[in-house]
Amino acid sequence: MKTPRRLRRLITCALAALPLFLTAATPPAAPLVAHDLTAWHDATRVLVNPHKGWYHHYPDNHPDKYRIARDTDLLEFPGMDHVYLRLAWAYLEPQEGQFNWAVIDRIIEKWTAHGLGISFRISCKETSTDRVEQQFATPRWVMEAGAKGGYYRRGEAVGPDGPWEPRFDDPLFLVKLERFLAAFATRYDRQPWVRYVDIGSIGDWGEGHTSSGSQQTLSLAVRQLHVDLHLKYFKRAPLVISDDFVYALKDPGEREILHRHILTNGISYRDDSIMVNGYFSSTSDRFTVRSPEYFADAYRLTPTVFELEHYGKVKELGNWEVRPESAAAKFGRGKTGPDFFRGALELLHATYIGYHGDAREWLADNPGLTRELLNRCGYWLFPVALELPATLVAGATAPFRLTIDNRGVAPPYQLYELRVRLSGDHASWIAVAGRSDKTWLPGASIVVQNQLALPADLKRGRYAVSLGLFDSSSGKDRPVELALKATRREADGYYRVAEVEVSSTLISQP
Repeated sequence: MKTPRRLRRLITCALAALPLFLTAATPPAAPLVAHDLTAWHDATRVLVNPHKGWYHHYPDNHPDKYRIARDTDLLEFPGMDHVYLRLAWAYLEPQEGQFNWAVIDRIIEKWTAHGLGISFRISCKETSTDRVEQQFATPRWVMEAGAKGGYYRRGEAVGPDGPWEPRFDDPLFLVKLERFLAAFATRYDRQPWVRYVDIGSIGDWGEGHTSSGSQQTLSLAVRQLHVDLHLKYFKRAPLVISDDFVYALKDPGEREILHRHILTNGISYRDDSIMVNGYFSSTSDRFTVRSPEYFADAYRLTPTVFELEHYGKVKELGNWEVRPESAAAKFGRGKTGPDFFRGALELLHATYIGYHGDAREWLADNPGLTRELLNRCGYWLFPVALELPATLVAGATAPFRLTIDNRGVAPPYQLYELRVRLSGDHASWIAVAGRSDKTWLPGASIVVQNQLALPADLKRGRYAVSLGLFDSSSGKDRPVELALKATRREADGYYRVAEVEVSSTLISQP
């Protein structure tokens, strides 16, 4: 049966009108307006941000090294993040099963009360003998219980006045060490102020080599065993390890096996040897970084750590100011001490950096460099462009797109919340637009996209658009500073970046 002409005309008219009804119910996506934020960039403002920054060595292998002369030396130091405690096992367990935690607790309690974090390395071998705990970094009672070892200096056996080195694979030594690590982890592993625990149970000063001691080769198996002992007991505290721990293996294939074991288990690296005098001749083209490939793998997963050679020693040898007779002048090809620091920071992708010396002396000598490197270490975020519709509609969704440039050397490893706020004369509204993560790498294109669901009761009018990044890991919000001019920053940590109109009704299209 044929459709009557009049009915066909009605159907055609109805179909032609259908887009009008659909447009009224579901408006097409509004075009995005791009707001260029680069005019508000500020690369000179010093940003003190969470989970990155400077650390101070105290104590440093010896309880008297790098004491803080005045509290203000740390409290007024730009971006001081934590105190790094590097001390021998013997100070903490002078008798078997009797722990003297007060040795470090008095330091911990003082500085955590000021908001600083704490990191640890507990060593089993030191090289000085001016205290019994230095001579017997592994407590003397371990030797007296029957653990094997000897007195060594630079590859030679010496008399009983020399520093004692355990056999790091001795079964009795390992039993005693495991009991200590279990007790240490029970006390400190879950403390919120712990930045990391440095695996330091092998080698001179816990660096994983025996160059100042027996110079004996330590196998892949024993190295992996020490790593696994720490993994067994430290479940919350991040673990780091010196690159020497891996590089001391002679076989490149074994190095790669241990390196992969470290990465697979979420352990990161620290470099203890930047500007050590002996490294200039062999690594000057790499800013005295010996193993950049380890850090290139690790920094994408975990924060890495930078340690300068003792700053006083660097100055004494003429390597900081670069005297003509110094190793830095001979092998550095025109580089200055700060150039080596900058270059090493870039290669190590370090989030935590240490000057390794007296805080007051370092800051007095290097005030500008201190602030420069604080910004460069870890993440350093520059919002580049914000894209939003010119008019937002209450009760509808609005596309959101933010492009960010990370000019630091590493990503943010924490999940910081990126929030957008609309502020008008009669209303304010906040939404979570995204979260930072490890993909926010330096040199990568960082784009945060979302659909913002506006509340239906949001009043119409003109609104300021502000952005803020916030760390909530401690249970309360801490703003993460962005590299925008201070004039754009609001008191609560948001940055005002644009203005938009809000319409209270859906707009139909003709």
